[in-house]
Amino acid sequence: MGVKKWGQKVALLLAVCMLIGSLVAGCSSSKNDETASSSEQKMNSSIGALTKEAPRAESQNAAAPAAQAKAASDLKGVAAESGTAQTPADGKDATMTVMPALGSDEAAGFNRKLIYRANLVMPVDDYGKAQTALRDLVTLSGAYILQFSENANTGERGGTYTIKVAANGFVSLLDGLEKISPSLQRNVQGQDVTEEYVDLSSRLKAKQLVETRLLGFMEKASKTDDLLAFSNELSKVQEAIEQIKGRMRYLDQNVAYSTIEIRMYQQTDKKPLLSDPSKLSLNERIQKAWNSSLNVLVAVLQGILVFLAAAFPILVIVLLIGIPIWVYRRKRNKQLAAMRNQLKEQNASLNSLEDDKQGTIDAE
Repeated sequence: MGVKKWGQKVALLLAVCMLIGSLVAGCSSSKNDETASSSEQKMNSSIGALTKEAPRAESQNAAAPAAQAKAASDLKGVAAESGTAQTPADGKDATMTVMPALGSDEAAGFNRKLIYRANLVMPVDDYGKAQTALRDLVTLSGAYILQFSENANTGERGGTYTIKVAANGFVSLLDGLEKISPSLQRNVQGQDVTEEYVDLSSRLKAKQLVETRLLGFMEKASKTDDLLAFSNELSKVQEAIEQIKGRMRYLDQNVAYSTIEIRMYQQTDKKPLLSDPSKLSLNERIQKAWNSSLNVLVAVLQGILVFLAAAFPILVIVLLIGIPIWVYRRKRNKQLAAMRNQLKEQNASLNSLEDDKQGTIDAE
């Protein structure tokens, strides 16, 4: 009888222990569900914040090219911070969502300064029609032709253009040019001048601060020497400020307007300049030889003229010194010749007198 009562007590104790264990398991599962739901809410809030910030950053940098997108590793960081990792029940990996990341420049509050330049080579079938289409496209794009030159030779007919276009219309203009010449060759280059622009801005602020201090010192200066010294320093600082502002304006203009250099040409049916001499006719070869001889003669004459032009100052100096010497020596030679003639005449007269005297003596 005592054994039976003891068995009932043990069974009751086991039932109480199983009830307590089931309650503890239910509490732990509810805690896990709450932790998982809080982790999901935190991840969803992070995704929403990134989604809201991305359009704002894109609207602030509409003029500059879009920043490179990177994988949304921030989602992993959020999951790691919450201490949970969501894995589907079937054992497959969860789909990773890629979100655009904010660059350090956008977070710092300024746009990147990029200067774009493109070089195009456009072979066309009809140069006149292509030229008209190019001018119309430039006008419709709001761009303008900065420089233009046209050439025509025995091999081709074409021209070169330098076009300035607003940065937001750079890509659309390139697409329009590709429609004019589908076989065009293009080379697009970009130059990032953000670092230089930020450095110039910092230098400008520093120079302007120095300028303000120098103006204050000049107002308080009582000696003329101090005033002159401050004035000289102020002129140097103001010159540096103007140089910095000029460089910044130059960068702003090149960032706002991109440059496109185009070489458009049409191949002609005429013989090229460097053709095979054996295929030339007799008349063409004679004309070519005649032209070559004329070119050699012209080159020789040009060489003589260049030599005379180089020797002209020396010849002038030699003439200025040599002409007086030549005149003096000529005059002296004339005087000596006259003196010799006089001596000869005197000698001749003396000889005649002596002959007369001798004849008189002989006659006596």
